[in-house]
Amino acid sequence: MFVCPAGHMAIKKARQGKKNIGKNQADTYYFDVEKCKTCPLRNGCYKDGAKTKTYSVSIKSDLHQEQIAFQETNTSKKRRNIDTK
Repeated sequence: MFVCPAGHMAIKKARQGKKNIGKNQADTYYFDVEKCKTCPLRNGCYKDGAKTKTYSVSIKSDLHQEQIAFQETNTSKKRRNIDTK
């Protein structure tokens, strides 16, 4: 589950999208808006009058994970002229 910066636990989790079709899937977390209404961190997070509050996290495919790992190697950094020290 996902916990917001104020410490509130998501009440539900759902996966969006189909595996290996077109685009990456995403996990969507749903929060209790009654807690959001009184949260001190609601500014920029919760809009007054909203019926739901969700947060989505993209799930990277294996190919994306391999590319992310490669970009952290010294070989990749040298090719991009990034200081490897």
